[in-house]
Amino acid sequence: MPSNLSRAAAIALGAILACAPLFASPPRATAEIVPMPPHEKTFVSPNGISFMVGNRDETINRIPPLNMMGTTREALVSGVAYGRLDGGTAGKLRVGYHVGCAVEIGGSTIGVTPNFYYYDPDLDPGNNDPLAIAPVATLNLNPGQVTDVAMMEKTMVPGKQINLGVRDYHIRVNSCTGPVTLRQYTYVYLESEDTDDSGAVFGDSTWL
Repeated sequence: MPSNLSRAAAIALGAILACAPLFASPPRATAEIVPMPPHEKTFVSPNGISFMVGNRDETINRIPPLNMMGTTREALVSGVAYGRLDGGTAGKLRVGYHVGCAVEIGGSTIGVTPNFYYYDPDLDPGNNDPLAIAPVATLNLNPGQVTDVAMMEKTMVPGKQINLGVRDYHIRVNSCTGPVTLRQYTYVYLESEDTDDSGAVFGDSTWL
């Protein structure tokens, strides 16, 4: 008859195999470039200054992760963010990405733990083993978060269209199970003597 230690080892091995797909799902074998649609908006500040913000030529290049783990995602993102102030004294143009992970994986523990207990031979005459081995397989899953990945920022000059070009910016997400979502953002900040204002456009969401 197998000992408690043998049975516990077999159960622990089964737990390891059950958790393995979370960490070693086969990644995509080839890259995939996804073109994204452009976006543009025009705003008017409370003191009547017109300003515009937009993005174009955005692409998401989904690439296989270097560590070949199913819980890692990698992408190369490109695009052009632009804005124009038709007045005011100064401003800023900012571009970046919001990156969302569905479920984050915390530290995991897989092993066996000895449990000692007292038994009464009169009540349990068939039990002569006071040492029981209990398998342990714990996987900590935490609610996912949305992270702001700021990429570039530039001071704007009123009367001129300002552009920010991004080429193959590397985004990497680790320890995430489930989908990873990307969404590009472009902000324009207007400054004038009596009014500050802002406007933004957001790209379409896509997954990694």
